[in-house]
Amino acid sequence: MCGTGEEGRYSPWTVAELTTAERALLTGVRQWFRAGTAGAMASMRIGLNVAGVPNTALLPLFALLGTFAVAGARRPEIRCPACSRISTDEAALLDSLAAVQSGDAEMAAQLFDRWLPPVALLMATDAMVELGSILDGARIFLPRRRVARLVTPANGPTSVDMAMAAE
Repeated sequence: MCGTGEEGRYSPWTVAELTTAERALLTGVRQWFRAGTAGAMASMRIGLNVAGVPNTALLPLFALLGTFAVAGARRPEIRCPACSRISTDEAALLDSLAAVQSGDAEMAAQLFDRWLPPVALLMATDAMVELGSILDGARIFLPRRRVARLVTPANGPTSVDMAMAAE
């Protein structure tokens, strides 16, 4: 337990199994959810720089995370920065970015649909596309972990969930 007091669903992956870039992004997301943009900016910049992620990635990353601050957004389960386990929501966030990088923005939008209202979802998708492009330019490619099998949208299983479950 990481001391957050939350006991949500864990994904089958641990932080140690992530790539360097995934670890940096996940740690940054966790820091942002704990301290907000101003409180997390310096540590996020350092962590992303160590992983080789360009500073230009910060703006779309903050734009993406900022969509969770809008009215009507449901907060994903984000663990504390020191937790060695990854929640299914955190895995979905990382897989959404990987999906965008592999040209599957629709899958990314479907994963985010369970948290965000429509306008915020459009903003989040745009930010993910920009962030994915910056990562591509830095030759950082996030692996697909296919978390759609682990998460169920608020409206129940989608056709994508059914198709992936049939694989």
